[in-house]
Amino acid sequence: MEKSENTLRDRFWAELPQLPSGLSLHQREPIVATRPGRGGAAVYDVIDLSTPAGPIPLLAAYQERLLARQVEAVAARLAAVLSQRGERARALGRRDSRSLVPTIITDLANPSVVAACEQRGIALLDRRGTIVLNASPSFIHVVGRAAVEPTLRGRLFSGKASRIVRFLLSVAAPESPPVARSTQTIATACDLSYVYAYGILTKLERDGLVDRPSPHGGFRLRNPVRLLEAWIASGEQAARATEAFYCPATSRQSLFVAAKRVAEATGTAPLFTLASALDEDEVHVAALPHGIYWPGELGPIVEAFGLTRTTPRNFRVLFPDPIVWTTAGGLLQDDPVRPASNNAIGQNRVCMPQLIVDFSAIEGRGREQSDFLLARYAAKLPFIEDRP
Repeated sequence: MEKSENTLRDRFWAELPQLPSGLSLHQREPIVATRPGRGGAAVYDVIDLSTPAGPIPLLAAYQERLLARQVEAVAARLAAVLSQRGERARALGRRDSRSLVPTIITDLANPSVVAACEQRGIALLDRRGTIVLNASPSFIHVVGRAAVEPTLRGRLFSGKASRIVRFLLSVAAPESPPVARSTQTIATACDLSYVYAYGILTKLERDGLVDRPSPHGGFRLRNPVRLLEAWIASGEQAARATEAFYCPATSRQSLFVAAKRVAEATGTAPLFTLASALDEDEVHVAALPHGIYWPGELGPIVEAFGLTRTTPRNFRVLFPDPIVWTTAGGLLQDDPVRPASNNAIGQNRVCMPQLIVDFSAIEGRGREQSDFLLARYAAKLPFIEDRP
């Protein structure tokens, strides 16, 4: 099922909106409908809306960030489920005397959505407590006014959001005891706005990955390993594109010399990742590709490292998303556990959490190396009494 629907469904029933006296909602049964595309399934709910005149049965679909133009498509899906449910009941010799009212549940219903639902004859509920229902003889129109925290838009493990994740996993995770940081402190460290950082942090808080000692306290990283595993599972990468080459000299010294040559020629040093970023005791499997992140033209890299398009393709050039090419929680973020040597031009490498994620995307034995590094990362974390 789609994550957005499941997340909205969980949030809605975990904290039901406050409704006027005499109105209440009760789940009766879920209906899981398969469908093509990502996720492969959607969950609908048969719900009773209790009123002073008696219960009104609803069939609800969940749609996060509902737009007016989406109402027709959701209504069509509801109609299909209702039709199939009726056919199944007739085949089993059953008869439901109460018709289900097709309903959409969303997070925040704006006026254009309300108007679209009214025009289409679809009931509407939202997390603020809005109810729009016109099912003769019942007519209910409640304008919800409860404050609802907006849901996070965009991805968590790429782009600007990944700066916070990277900062937490590389800077906050090794701390003992854990340091509670205000939203503004984290936003400043990651060069983000307060509002954006707060949205990311509260999303992590809902998922149990960070916590606060009080609603007005600072955020602390609660479960770094689970956060890193979620990043791996997301498949989201810091590189927008990758080119594979053959590099004739991949010894540590040869790579450092080549990188220094690039830095002197262009003013920008490449950033090592994959096998090029491993210490000797961190190598777990053989024949791993070397690699660098590089934000510029290929010419200086090809010349300095002697790269060719021949096989074996043992060297990757990863072109980063410009948003993460920064020291503010980005790829250039310092790693306190593996600090770079002072004045070591051309020896920069990604932080360990980023390296683990990079290896997880490599075919062959890359995932095996990633799992090995993840285990080492976890073993070095300090024991915290209230950390799961």
